[in-house]
Amino acid sequence: MTGRPGISARPLTLALGALLAACGTAPGLSLCLAPDGRFELHYVHSAERSPVVERYRVDAQGRLWLEGMRFRSLGWGMPADGFVRRAGWFETTTPPRRLDEFVLRVSRLAGQELRAAGRVLVLSAVARDGAALRVEAASTPSCPRLLVLRQGPDP
Repeated sequence: MTGRPGISARPLTLALGALLAACGTAPGLSLCLAPDGRFELHYVHSAERSPVVERYRVDAQGRLWLEGMRFRSLGWGMPADGFVRRAGWFETTTPPRRLDEFVLRVSRLAGQELRAAGRVLVLSAVARDGAALRVEAASTPSCPRLLVLRQGPDP
């Protein structure tokens, strides 16, 4: 499912349905991002039960960067410093951090969504509750800013 960044989340979710029904989790999904390479991960924090938005970017060399995050409440598992308060949100002020990948555990309670260029991909619609998803970035000739989701390690 690589190629144009104009693919909407709804057809993407429907197209994956048959694959995921057989596997029980995402076997691998690639999303070609817009030229700026930016995307966000939205979710509800498990301890604080408040919204969190993590901002990422895939650069032209296919490297993944955590650009920052914003969150509504301070508390367990949230940054203790390196943030400012803006329009009701706490926003980190630390420099972007290069990541090789990150792994997240899909949870219907957390309601994780990947958002890019006005599109939304609800992760619980493409992977079973409790599944681990490994998020990576890549670059190909047809898509210089590629986001890749793979089945992650299960305990």
